[in-house]
This record gives sequence, structure tokens and C-alpha cells, in this order.
Amino acid sequence: MRATRVRLDLWGAEGDAIIVDTDRPWRLVLWEKAQYVPCWDLGGDVWFTPEWMETHSPEDPHCYEPIMDKACRYSQARILQSGPARATVNWEYALCDSLYRIFRGNSRAEETYHVYPDGIAVRHLVGWPGNEVADGLNPTLWEVQEFIVINGVGVRPEDVIEPMGFTLANLAGDAIDLKWPNPFGEWTSLCSVYPQIADWPEYIGLVHLRDHPAPFVAFSRNPLLFPHAECAECGKPHPQICGFAGAANYSHWPANDSTDFVGWVEASPEGVGTRATHTSFFSTGYSYAGKTPPRPSSWLFLTGAVTGGVEEARALAGSWLSPAKVETSGLFEGYSYSERAYRVRVTKPGAVTVRLRPTHPIVNPVLRLYFAAPPSRVLCNGADLTASEFRCQQEGEDLVIWFSRTLDSETTIEIVPG
Repeated sequence: MRATRVRLDLWGAEGDAIIVDTDRPWRLVLWEKAQYVPCWDLGGDVWFTPEWMETHSPEDPHCYEPIMDKACRYSQARILQSGPARATVNWEYALCDSLYRIFRGNSRAEETYHVYPDGIAVRHLVGWPGNEVADGLNPTLWEVQEFIVINGVGVRPEDVIEPMGFTLANLAGDAIDLKWPNPFGEWTSLCSVYPQIADWPEYIGLVHLRDHPAPFVAFSRNPLLFPHAECAECGKPHPQICGFAGAANYSHWPANDSTDFVGWVEASPEGVGTRATHTSFFSTGYSYAGKTPPRPSSWLFLTGAVTGGVEEARALAGSWLSPAKVETSGLFEGYSYSERAYRVRVTKPGAVTVRLRPTHPIVNPVLRLYFAAPPSRVLCNGADLTASEFRCQQEGEDLVIWFSRTLDSETTIEIVPG
């Protein structure tokens, strides 16, 4: 588990990159030739990204988003933390078009990814919609998430994506399976076809790939974790999820420095497989009806990949969205959805105990102990844990501990300082 800065030569392009290795066969990559968009490298030249913040205008057909910033004038990435328990990376960008004009003069965003050894990360997006000038009339949308598979040179999406290409699920056991190419003749709001999703408390989307881990993204309907306006299709208070038509495949990104286009570039049949392309499945955002979120606003996502299909993704999402009740000998500072961590302040010398009472099985819990020294021992229900059962690291005056286990009953963890 580590984050490093390297030069990456791939798909006919070379540039600076941050690579976050995990304990799983997939890793997170932020590459200059993909404008530092955080992407899961799933192996075999197949990547996945949960996208970025994007807007459009009725004034022109331009897209205002970081992948238009081919020279990386505004898009920058850095490593904040790197250690055995987690890596934290940060990405800042402007929402610009291919001529580097920023929407309304100052639209920008910042994303932080906390990546853990199990190959799962929390994506924390903070967006500042522009308010400096009125160019571009009013925004048509503010999009914050999209399920995108990246196909490297020599990779044809139809050879990688399963015929049953996508599943949208919730924690209650409901699921909608959708064939790929998408069964829509045009860009379609999913609630117009499946109205029941308007009432789901959360959404877990998973892409099915041949011979690769399945990438997923989970997010809540709770506006405190995912701000949204009423759905432009049905009028209900839920994030509008929109499906692309057919096999939506594009060639303007990644590993493409060309700015000689407006909007986006559909990949030609003869071009697929000869250059890197990307395939879009579904997207969601604050609004697709011209409403603008407050400045700033924050959105949270759980993202990564799984080998156990929808049920494993459900377990991870439930663990993240349904934190355990906590009792501690220190001071409980609350559960951090943005870190996937239980935060405890150490208030006195000696061992710290944290008792977790799960309401949902907790997968690979994380503790962040404020003002804590490195431990000499870590115990679970009175038994010493081995080095393979947890990872810990210092982050300033804080101690971060990641546990490799699932807690489905009351559990007491004791941290003995060195």
C-alpha cells in the first residue's frame, strides 16, 4: 500500500503520474495524459473512472470539464499521505472548454481520494460553481458522477464488457440488470423506465467486465452526502440517473492532446481498438434542469472494484453508509463518511478502547485516533492481532488504523501505546 510519483508511458503518450498501489490486483492512477482524472487500473489496459464535475451551456455546444484541459493548465494532483494503512491524493481542476475558457470565469472543483489496502476509496468532491461572469447564459446541468470504462489501445469495449453490462442496486436487495449496449435510443432518465428507483435510499452501480474485477460506485440519496435538486424527469427528490444511448464510445479522451473539436468526439468503428477510447454507461448530478448547487457543495462516493459481484459491493456500501454505534474510553469525534473512519480523541494516557456495535456488518473498519502514538499492541476482543490483521500509520499527531476483518457483532478494540 503506497502512493508514488512516476513517469507513465502508455497508449502512445507519456506524462507525469501518481500511482496508488493497493493489496488488490487493481490500483488508482492519476495521469497527466488523462488530465489527472483518478482512474482505477483494472489490468489488461482496462481502466474505470467515476468521472468529475461537468457543466454545459445552451449558448454553445462546448463541454466545460477538466478533460478539456489538455495542457493541464488548471488540473493538478498531489500526494497528501502515503503509508501502509491508506494513501490520500488530491486533485484540483477548473471546468473549462477546449479553448481553456472557464465556465462563468471561476468554476472549479477539488477531489480527495482516501484509498485503503482493500482497493476501496472514498471520493470526496467539492465543487465551486462559477459566479464571476455571466458568459454562457445559464448552465444546463451540473454533473458529478459517471460510470466510464476506459479502453486502451487494442481493447474493444465489446470484447471486455459483459452482455449483461450493468447492475444498479440498493441495500434492501433490489437490483436492476441492464444489457450492454444500453437499451436506449437516446439519453434517457432511468426513473422513466424504472420508477421505483426514485424511492431508493442509496444507489450502488456496478459494471460487469469479462476477466476483470467489477468496478463500482455507491452514493446516497441523502442530500447531506449527495446534494441534488428534484429530478427533472419525475419531479421527485432523488438524484437523476441518466443512461447513454447504445454503445456510447468516445475518442477525445484519454491519451489525446487534440483540442480541435467542440463538445465530444464519437469513436469511429474503424478507430476503436487502434487508440484509447472511453465508454459511458450512466451519469448523475446535482441537476439536469438548469439549477445550480450552492458554492461550495460536497458530494461523497464509495468507489473501487470487487471480485464478488453485486453482493460484495452491497456489503461495502452498507458498511460505509451504516456506521456502527461507538463507545470509547476516549472522546468519540463522530464517524467520517468522507474518510470511512471512526474518529476518536485520546484524552488520557494509556490504552484506548473502542467498542463498535454494528447495525450492519462493518467491512474492514478504520479508526482515526487524534493525539495517539504508534501502538505496541492492538487487541480485538482481548486477543492480540497479528501484523497481517491490521495496518497503522502516523499522520501528524494522529494514528490511522485499518483492520482486515468484518465485524458483524459487538467488538472491542484496544490500542496499547508503545
